[in-house]
Amino acid sequence: MAADDRQQVTNIVCEFLDAVSRGDRKSILAHHDDKLLMFDFPDTVRGLKDYDDTWDFFFDSQRGPITFEPEELLATVGDRVAFVSCIVHCDGTTAGSFRFRLTVGLVKCDGEWLITHEHHSVPAKEDTFVMPDKREALSHS
Repeated sequence: MAADDRQQVTNIVCEFLDAVSRGDRKSILAHHDDKLLMFDFPDTVRGLKDYDDTWDFFFDSQRGPITFEPEELLATVGDRVAFVSCIVHCDGTTAGSFRFRLTVGLVKCDGEWLITHEHHSVPAKEDTFVMPDKREALSHS
């Protein structure tokens, strides 16, 4: 791994999140692979065109300035594959202010890091998904 790969990967993800906050669709898509796979709530999205279309819904539900800020960002980078995970604070849509988990997978192709996978999730609070010893704590959050 080149010494600056970790910084490049981190910058790509931070620039992507900043582009969402600015509503800059071109920059949102800039480092995404044409064959991107995204697990979003609630859909699975395949391909860059369908991914781009998801942003129509997101920005159509805008109710003020968009916030898409990373917290607890962690990058794991190898020679050709990298993963970045973080919590994203989102605000400015009909969903109101909330945090979700983001995992981004990148692959290095011809010297360039491309996002090939995005996974967005929120913690499940339904009893069927939560270990019994954690249910009490979740009911107060």
